Amino acid sequence: MTRWDQAPADDGPEPANADWLPAVVPGVIQYDLVRAGRLENPFGGTEAAREAAWVAESDWVYATDFDAPDLESAPRWGLHFDGIDTFAEVWLNGQLLGRTGNAYRNYDFELESSRLTPTGNRLVVRLRNHASGVADKIPEARERLRVTDGIEGRTGKALIRRYQRSFFTGSSLLNVGTSVLGIGIHRPVSLVPLPAATITDLFVKTVDVADGTATLDARVAITRTAPGTAVRARVRLMSPDDPDTVVADAVAEVPAGDGPTDVHLRLEVPDAKLWWPRGYGEAVLHEARATIESGDVVVDAVRQPVGIKTVELREELPSGRATFEFVVNGVPVHVRGTNYIPVDYLKVHGDEGAYRRVFELLVNGNNNLLRMWGGGAVESDSFYDECDRLGIMIWQDFYLHSNVYPDYDPEFVAEFAAESREMVHQLRRHAGLVLLCGGNEQREGWDEWGWRDTMDRFYGEKLITETIPAIVAELDSGIPYIDNSPHGGSTSQSPLAGEGHIWGSFFNSTKDPLFVTETCWGQESYSRPETLAEVMGLDVDEFAGLGWAERWQARTHLGLFIRMPFTDYHSEGGLREYLAALEVEQGMADYFALSNFRLRSSSNRGIVYWSFNKGGPLFQFGAVDYRLRPLMSHYVVARLYAQTVVGAYRDNDTVRVIVSNRSRRAVAGELEIVHVRTDGTVIKRWHQSVEVAEDTNAEVLSLDGYYREVIDRSTEVILARLSIDGEPVSEDLLLLCPLAELRTPRSEVAVEVARAGAGIWDLTLSVAGVSKLTQIDGADDLVMSDNFLPLVAGYPRTVRVTATDSSGAAARTLRVHSLDGREVTEVVLD
Repeated sequence: MTRWDQAPADDGPEPANADWLPAVVPGVIQYDLVRAGRLENPFGGTEAAREAAWVAESDWVYATDFDAPDLESAPRWGLHFDGIDTFAEVWLNGQLLGRTGNAYRNYDFELESSRLTPTGNRLVVRLRNHASGVADKIPEARERLRVTDGIEGRTGKALIRRYQRSFFTGSSLLNVGTSVLGIGIHRPVSLVPLPAATITDLFVKTVDVADGTATLDARVAITRTAPGTAVRARVRLMSPDDPDTVVADAVAEVPAGDGPTDVHLRLEVPDAKLWWPRGYGEAVLHEARATIESGDVVVDAVRQPVGIKTVELREELPSGRATFEFVVNGVPVHVRGTNYIPVDYLKVHGDEGAYRRVFELLVNGNNNLLRMWGGGAVESDSFYDECDRLGIMIWQDFYLHSNVYPDYDPEFVAEFAAESREMVHQLRRHAGLVLLCGGNEQREGWDEWGWRDTMDRFYGEKLITETIPAIVAELDSGIPYIDNSPHGGSTSQSPLAGEGHIWGSFFNSTKDPLFVTETCWGQESYSRPETLAEVMGLDVDEFAGLGWAERWQARTHLGLFIRMPFTDYHSEGGLREYLAALEVEQGMADYFALSNFRLRSSSNRGIVYWSFNKGGPLFQFGAVDYRLRPLMSHYVVARLYAQTVVGAYRDNDTVRVIVSNRSRRAVAGELEIVHVRTDGTVIKRWHQSVEVAEDTNAEVLSLDGYYREVIDRSTEVILARLSIDGEPVSEDLLLLCPLAELRTPRSEVAVEVARAGAGIWDLTLSVAGVSKLTQIDGADDLVMSDNFLPLVAGYPRTVRVTATDSSGAAARTLRVHSLDGREVTEVVLD
């Protein structure tokens, strides 16, 4: 890899006298330069980010030599790029194969075997700076779209098809006052043989499920590279219980011809086992095996998992009342999901370890839906395969995000259409896919952000109302489509129709929205100190003492948040304490707002939290930080996403208790309520049996006027605990004052440890008084069933701790402590 500037267009694939540096593929130039000592870490702070701008403003060359010893095994070969960011020329052995111009697309270059040699092939990729690819389109965009910034801002976002959110310059995922645009070969590259006939797509669609029999349409797309080849197409569906047992089989003869051919085969599956979302049944996957045969020879074969399911988006109940709910296999589903941000700000895509951690935390967080948000990027098939396996539904946005786009430009529309067609083509086979959505916050921008006053029309609207719907109809995925999120009634944010991004003012959480697709509450937090050290090279303890806040602002362009409305919790001392306070404030904000949606919004059919992860070390929102360390909000959301949840709240002078049961069966249990002082003294107890019907919320206890019995709000709390079959399943601590004002003189936490299996431990936590929040700090390879949990005397809690890799792991030490408590209990797991 080398940098070269202002190279003539006709100087061949490689510049003369190249100063080569080692490159990692998949990767980005910035990371290569940092490793080589040529660039300061762009995550280091505001100045480091600004000084890295030249990388994306420069042209670069990748080069590698490779052998191809098995050329005789296929008449043609395919050079496949999963993704290049963004504008590039691809050269092989001195010949130009083609160009790229869209980081969301795959690129395939077909080669005759004669274009390759058994040894010493030279592959060169010339990357052009981002501005070069759209320079001729900027003047018209300035005039029509009213964009006035540079490529790193709205201008680039409107014109360049790459990771959309990274173009923000003010409040970006990086969040230091400027953006850094990645550039490089950010996804894998492969050379694959192409037989005489190739299966280029297999899509098995559920047509109907009736009386236990599923009718499926198997579509096999065949491309023939050898003219006149006649083949036979066959699809077998295997039993999910026995991979050697065929449950359905269909064959079709495909006459000789040239070019692509689509074959439809009908499969009938008796006693079909269906795919269900998490919490609603087993995520059953069959294996579909497709072959094309010429005589007795199998020319090509494809295997892929298939889930049998039907999905409907219901927007009106039989009574005529509006709703917004997913109906899977005829069953209405209550969604508890989250928005996903790409795990790497520059490279976009992560490694295997990062994705493994993502799914561990998604499951730990009780999520049943993942929104692939329109500011992000499409992931690999293996990512979506894991969603299928885990029963996680997929809400898939097209990649349009909070901006206007040049739908007046035929070249842009054609490129966007090709990108969108590839995405639907890739994703439609996945069992988890339940919705296709035209993009993120475009309609909201037109409705609410003043765009009407600056532009003569809604630029980009045609993409979501004409371009995408035509592709969805053409590819016939059977998946519902909406044109944008949010979308609703008189404005896109209406709680009366469609779905909304309900965030900001806490009042918004009381509006009883039909469906919440993003939710955050005006309070921000950053990553954990360990993550800031790893990513930014920042030692939080250097920001302590007088003047630390000014030094922090100079480094990051970030001032301090001085209002903590949900907790009144203002810790002092330095950055370490400040980070902890922000984490608690965001967690409590999420707790109050999501409790409204889960327990007191009778119309609400789904919550999709904003956001699962932070897209940068200092990004404001996210329940999981930039290195996938779970924050307090992760555990708050997980508790509120359980199948059955109890909640207590004060309604004037009445204390009310609600049980939310979103399972497919009625639940019967025992409810315990205790009014207790924080020194452990019990004031009053209640105990009663409760029964709650399936998929409903019910008020199970009303203590009329009881709030008047409270004497000292700073030393009294009310605990509600629900047990089923003798096991606690949910509890809620009703605070009667702000968190910071609750006085807890007996908050020291006692811990008992019991091994529950290989790499599994149960921690039983108890307290003599009250711990307002008990935190467990541990190693990164541990997953905890709960954390940041309140404790009340006489009501111990058990937390399961699981090592994600228990093979040969050394002993781990956990630290257990109460918020504001000085006592720390160390626990050794071995």
